[in-house]
Amino acid sequence: MSPAPDERDRIQTAMDRILGGRPEHSNGALTIVALAAEAQVPRNALTQRHPNLKNAFYDQVRARGQTPDSEKRLRQRVRKLKELRAADAEEIAHRRPTSRRWSAPCTRR
Repeated sequence: MSPAPDERDRIQTAMDRILGGRPEHSNGALTIVALAAEAQVPRNALTQRHPNLKNAFYDQVRARGQTPDSEKRLRQRVRKLKELRAADAEEIAHRRPTSRRWSAPCTRR
């Protein structure tokens, strides 16, 4: 399937609407999925055909002092994993060593 001739224009217009807080076809999230929905193009139009527009979108989000939603989710996941790692380390540190004694194998003659 070939891209629509006005695909770039639709993406740029959609960027303006989302960044302006006026989404018409999406939830207005600062994600590529929302941008594709807003522009009414497939997501791969941004990831494969127009990665420069995807990067420009994220650059504009950051320039406005905002964080893209995808980055927020990743940061939240990293924070959770660090908490789990710290909890595991604490649990390991507080485990009491077992008192298993190993003896030499019996050798009967």
